[in-house]
Amino acid sequence: MVGVLASPKTLMIVDLLSQGPATVTEIAGRLTFSLQNASQLLRQMRDRSIVRAERDGREVRYTLASPVIAEACRLFREAILTEARARPAHLGWGGGVGADVEGLLERKPMRRHARG
Repeated sequence: MVGVLASPKTLMIVDLLSQGPATVTEIAGRLTFSLQNASQLLRQMRDRSIVRAERDGREVRYTLASPVIAEACRLFREAILTEARARPAHLGWGGGVGADVEGLLERKPMRRHARG
């Protein structure tokens, strides 16, 4: 489970699903992943009991297997960012965490789009 959750893309999916169920198409669209990539990540997450898949008519909706997963990932992101900021600059990541790392680690939760 931990190996799958080490992926930034997987953490983004966990963040999105912490806000409610979503289909692979919704996930791929909101996170700008290819359908193939989103589907592959969700399959890995399902195989490790991170997400559950439930058929909803012709679609499959994914949900987190437990809300504890979202909280654990949030704490993990916080710990990484705290460590990154504390490192001396000569070791890398210190004093100036890159915008890409800041964006991934500190971004606000994604907003759910209304279904239309």
